[in-house]
Amino acid sequence: MAVSLHGLRWKIAAAALVSRTTRRAGRFPLTAWAIRRAAERLQPRNQDATGTYRGIAADLLTRTLPAETTGEGIVYDSIAGLIPGQPAEPPNPGELSTRATHTPTAGNYLAAAAALRKPYVSDLNAAVTHYEKAFTANPKDLRAVEGALTIGARTHYDWPRIWALVETLVPKRGPLRAHTELWANVAGIFTQTPSDQAVLRAKAALEDHQEQLPSLHQLLLEAIAARLQFLGEFAVGFRLREAAARNRITELSGIPLESGIWLKHLMGAYAYLEDQQQLRGTAQKPPVDRTDPRTRIQAQKLQADAALMTGDAAPLRAHATVRRNLLPLNGEGTMSQLIDGKRVAVVGPSSGDGLGELIESYDVVVRTRHAPAGSAHDAGVRTDIAYYAGRDLLRDFAEVNAAAEAGAFQLAVTRPFFVEAPSLKQWPTWLRPARFEHGLYFRGAPMGLQRILYDLLQFQPAEIAVFNADLYAGQTFAASGYRASYTGFGPNNQTNDVVVMHDLAYEFRWTTLLNQAGLITAHGTTAEVLSLSENAYLRRLESGPLAFRQSV
Repeated sequence: MAVSLHGLRWKIAAAALVSRTTRRAGRFPLTAWAIRRAAERLQPRNQDATGTYRGIAADLLTRTLPAETTGEGIVYDSIAGLIPGQPAEPPNPGELSTRATHTPTAGNYLAAAAALRKPYVSDLNAAVTHYEKAFTANPKDLRAVEGALTIGARTHYDWPRIWALVETLVPKRGPLRAHTELWANVAGIFTQTPSDQAVLRAKAALEDHQEQLPSLHQLLLEAIAARLQFLGEFAVGFRLREAAARNRITELSGIPLESGIWLKHLMGAYAYLEDQQQLRGTAQKPPVDRTDPRTRIQAQKLQADAALMTGDAAPLRAHATVRRNLLPLNGEGTMSQLIDGKRVAVVGPSSGDGLGELIESYDVVVRTRHAPAGSAHDAGVRTDIAYYAGRDLLRDFAEVNAAAEAGAFQLAVTRPFFVEAPSLKQWPTWLRPARFEHGLYFRGAPMGLQRILYDLLQFQPAEIAVFNADLYAGQTFAASGYRASYTGFGPNNQTNDVVVMHDLAYEFRWTTLLNQAGLITAHGTTAEVLSLSENAYLRRLESGPLAFRQSV
């Protein structure tokens, strides 16, 4: 039977109860043996386990068993970050694609797509094709819809093609049912080049139904929000994401949660809606089974993130110190020496304010990539620590390695999941993986500036000053020459990630919070942007370079 991911609430609660009961029974050797044998019998053959109920049950049983060994290596967990463990063999995209061709099930297509979209593989065009084939095989598997939306927006940027899949999530009954004027107006913005009148009609229709929107499926709301933001309508897009967050809370609150990933989703929704009371309460009493070691460390990590949302970085530093002592990582000694007790200047890639001399006066200069973006007058010339998105690092590795050997910088930092990259089996001494990233994101992941600030706060800097970061509220995408692909939205353009992989309103709120709490000191344009109200910031976005509509 094909897997359906609709109606998750009670499936999650039931899985939580089963896993908790089984985990306790699995403490006894004979029971553990029986559980392991049952999981082996349930495991499907020649297809991905997550594509069948039998496979999901087998995986659930396996995860309840006590780990046979902690391993001597490092593994990446999407919530806890880098933890001790025995690394698994990375998925082989070619082999998984071949399996999907020979046995064309939704699960096999999804497994191939997931491997192809890994940042260290990044064959996104092939991935989106597999997601669409998975949808054809099983239209009820929401992973196929998510992949077709997210990867489609990053690649072909064909909005009628995306809407053909997302439209299946429109309700068949109720006040927001299909074939009403609302959906005729919404469909109008999913033409490739909608008119201004079509956008206005869709916005008005959504405004008329704003109280009912949280009842819609989260992926449907996300698709509409993303499309409107790609059309320069940032404010209404963010309101739709807030509706999706309310839907997420309705789905996950008040039930036991089967794993840390659902806890992350629930707490992320509370954080997105700035509901500090519910966020704090959930962090203190997380509805997950903390007798499982991995779930326990996930909950601890999210609790530290929740404290940071109140302006308190001490729990984050304490958690990072404990984790550092348990599992030292490449480059962390150098990082501590560079950061602890030092005045740190973080320099973004936007056009500068003539503060290059002030930047150079700091003990440590941190940048996105090692080469300064802009002139010495605006950005200074020195780089001590360079942060790299993994895609940039792997593509330009020879150049970055040569710069490191020439002394252009002292340390580079990349994202934690690149410990899985086959091409980085042997890490150079100048490269450090971030241990973990901020986890309270309802949608997407932190952008470069926010990843840097969060990472630095895990150490003991005397000051973190921020320069040349306008959070896309300036007149240009970045300083001239920073990145060639920063030219606007369109097919296979890296700028698309700003909408589909990130959330500018949340980034603004989060960075403003750090500034108001005194955890960072903003200068120049950064200080001016962070002084804006959220509505004023959104108006700046809607009059800036991201709001320019391109014909595709």
